[in-house]
Amino acid sequence: MKAARLVWIGVATGLILVAIIFLWPGGEDARLQSKARKKWGDQAIADISRRVSNPLALTNEMAALRAASVQAAEDWWIGTNILLMGDGKYLVYADINAKEEGRIHDLFIAYGSDDKWYYSTYHFCTGMVSIRVAEQPASIRAFAETYFAREFDGTSDECLKKTWPLKR
Repeated sequence: MKAARLVWIGVATGLILVAIIFLWPGGEDARLQSKARKKWGDQAIADISRRVSNPLALTNEMAALRAASVQAAEDWWIGTNILLMGDGKYLVYADINAKEEGRIHDLFIAYGSDDKWYYSTYHFCTGMVSIRVAEQPASIRAFAETYFAREFDGTSDECLKKTWPLKR
């Protein structure tokens, strides 16, 4: 009986701590601004910049995506690190979510062929699975509107801010 009481106290304490972290003003912001998330974001920006600087690799991946479109695959427009829009524009991206790394809240960072940086906290899930059944967006703007992506300067911590969900 004493052991069961201790378990109950432990569970109650855990629930209270979770509530404090997620409901306390600034609790979620602390998760969004964590060192692990900031480090991942900085590395993602560097990696995307490196990939964008290799136009041959981008051209090859886009050609492979277009070739897959002939086979009528639903998710043909989603590459390993590039998303091809209906108008031919593209986003070179990196994505992580809490299911992959529990310390890092969902974060999508991309550089577009429109020479703009984007970020989103939309939950694309592991391997971008949540959009693999979606239709190819017509444009970068349509993608940004659908998946709550915002522009940022490509260097600041602005990309760590929450874009989705809009309300709890």
